Amino acid sequence: MRTVKIGALKAKLSAHIQYVKNGEEVIVCERDTPVAKIVPIRVDEYSEQQKRLIARGVLTPPKKPRELNAKWPKPPGNISDEVMDEVWRQERGDY
Repeated sequence: MRTVKIGALKAKLSAHIQYVKNGEEVIVCERDTPVAKIVPIRVDEYSEQQKRLIARGVLTPPKKPRELNAKWPKPPGNISDEVMDEVWRQERGDY
């Protein structure tokens, strides 16, 4: 892992991006205080469409893979299943 000050990052951005491309992480510091981390994106496992969305900033890859048997969290709020079923039917035009 490399550490770089903002001024040095600006001066040699291409070199630091190359380190990231090679798999290293770069910690960006402002007055010796870490403020950001530049990490490589593992896009090999994504489709071409997903890669384009990642490049545009529309899709953010997960920081770590999700466990296969992990349950999805309950959404916040107290909307009943019946109300959500009706919303989904209306969105799909099934009403």
